[in-house]
Amino acid sequence: MDVLLREQGAYRFGRYSLDPVRRTLLCDEERIKLAERLFDVLLYLVANNGRVVERDELLQAVWAGRIVEDSNVGQAIFALRKALRAGGGAEGAIVTVPGRGFRFAEPVTFEPAQVAQAPFEAPPLEARALEATPLEATPLEALAPVARWRGGLSLMIATLALVVALLGSVLWRVALPPGGKPAETVFAPPPHSVAVLAFDNLSGDPGQAYLSDGLSEQLIDSLTQIDALRVAARTSAFSFRGSRATIAQISRALNVGAVLAGSVRRTGGKVVVTAQLTNALTGFNIWSRTYDRDQADLVNVQTDIALAVARSVKVALPDDAQTKLNVGGTAIAAAYDAYLRGMTLRRAAHDAADYRAALAEFDRALALDPGFALAHAKRAVTLVAVESLSADATAAQHQMIRQAQDAADREVSLAPMLGAAHSARGAVLGHFLLDHAGAFNEQSKARALTPGNAAIESNYASAALALGHVDLAVEAARRSAELDPLSADSWGQLAQVFYEGHRYGEALEALDRERAVVAVVPQRHSVLRALVLLMMGQAQAARSICAAGSDWQETQLLALADHALGQQAAAEADLARLRAVLGDDAASNYAEIYAQWGQKADALRWFDMAVRNRDPGLLHVLLDPLLDPIRGEPQFKAALERLEAAAPSGP
Repeated sequence: MDVLLREQGAYRFGRYSLDPVRRTLLCDEERIKLAERLFDVLLYLVANNGRVVERDELLQAVWAGRIVEDSNVGQAIFALRKALRAGGGAEGAIVTVPGRGFRFAEPVTFEPAQVAQAPFEAPPLEARALEATPLEATPLEALAPVARWRGGLSLMIATLALVVALLGSVLWRVALPPGGKPAETVFAPPPHSVAVLAFDNLSGDPGQAYLSDGLSEQLIDSLTQIDALRVAARTSAFSFRGSRATIAQISRALNVGAVLAGSVRRTGGKVVVTAQLTNALTGFNIWSRTYDRDQADLVNVQTDIALAVARSVKVALPDDAQTKLNVGGTAIAAAYDAYLRGMTLRRAAHDAADYRAALAEFDRALALDPGFALAHAKRAVTLVAVESLSADATAAQHQMIRQAQDAADREVSLAPMLGAAHSARGAVLGHFLLDHAGAFNEQSKARALTPGNAAIESNYASAALALGHVDLAVEAARRSAELDPLSADSWGQLAQVFYEGHRYGEALEALDRERAVVAVVPQRHSVLRALVLLMMGQAQAARSICAAGSDWQETQLLALADHALGQQAAAEADLARLRAVLGDDAASNYAEIYAQWGQKADALRWFDMAVRNRDPGLLHVLLDPLLDPIRGEPQFKAALERLEAAAPSGP
């Protein structure tokens, strides 16, 4: 970033002044506070205004040498847009260029130092000054606009991941014993454990990153098909992209015995893939190979690498190993390419339009190969995301639900031994139809078929929680966190499970663990922390977390906390603001509020409406702590019975 500090002065755009030396952002001479990393992102975009800044370029310029996840760029852009919008100007200053990066579209001028007289203020010390996050991809990869508290990670089905920016000094800091010398620990990773890092894109075109990322991710998914292997999840493994971490540091952070790294270079119709597997304990290469193939042979390259990895870590492969690695796939290169493009678009998606762009690629893949089960699976969960985030009319929503059901049924019929197919079908049953038994059945099949997949473990935990099986949910959520230890979502979901299980102390521990491994905590997890504190009787602490009331979640928390603090007039005002945002569609939210206020008649009336509307906020109604005050009421039990009776029977 030093290259931008050409002279003292300030960049001017609209009502804003950005001073790179004093590191201040002013709007009409009023200071807008930004975390250090967010300031660096804004400075780089402003200094390069008028041109497209590629994602990789931005990562290198701002996070060079640090351990970050690629999607952290999207996290920063979302937070910056929110900050600029809050200042009342530059509404569309940062434009997303799909598949490439971002462009700062506002006219920018640079004025000498005498024009920029803002007093110097030290930048924030913590990277969490702005904690707002975009619609992040969770394992099921969809996010309902009126998602309810107990859906925090389970109803917020997602998809991109979420967003992980690791602090290396936190991950590998060794506590000093009284003697002052570092405590020696013996690194003993589980047997047959491996991490697949994001392969480097050597094509010379950042637009080809979808190929290297896609191949890496498909390798992870393929390896999880082998029962004896323990494979680190994508979010954690990809978080080391561009870092200076050593293999020893990476393997310790992920608790694996081997690390696979590589690169992809595509030129014309040829693809050159290099792969190198390193023993984490010795530091020596286990093997290193180069695959120089036609692009049409890329799928076979993926299979060859996966088999080589499995054999190298001494896994006893079943006779049908090659078939198992390819289950649900395609032999058509163009279909595979469209699928990888769709996956990249889904990971970067923030709204319904983004998901529709990904959906178009999956449709293109299926037009080329109607039997491509994996594409059907991703199409199903992407339709869930589109429906959840769109404001279409009811008829259009019903059509989308039917399409998602058809895609889910199709994938399972094509590849009944594909865990991802059953998991996607479970997502459709649980989210769209509130068919908890059917969803749990599908997620159980998925888990049995693919026991080493963090996303499937997470989805199973959500389905188990919906049926009230707290112990099963805890087991699966812990397993997901073990496989994806550097992911905000994995620890956030574990906290959600503990919260709904009324195990509030353990929920806080999980949220504290999340803080230790991510730089920016998702906003919904901050709200979850506030909810936990509220249920522990710490209403003032809960309120302080959500005092800004910047979205509907924080506003609902304020309505609960203000009431608990005896500020009923403020609580009523909070509820009025929530109603203005959500309307009557959020019946389950209002049921929660009135239940906590002790107004049982109103709570039961809204709960009855939520049941009639099959409100998606009822996903975890059996455990929702906020509904405890009315759980024993006959009217509540009768409505719950109607909800369960209306659900279709599982397959």
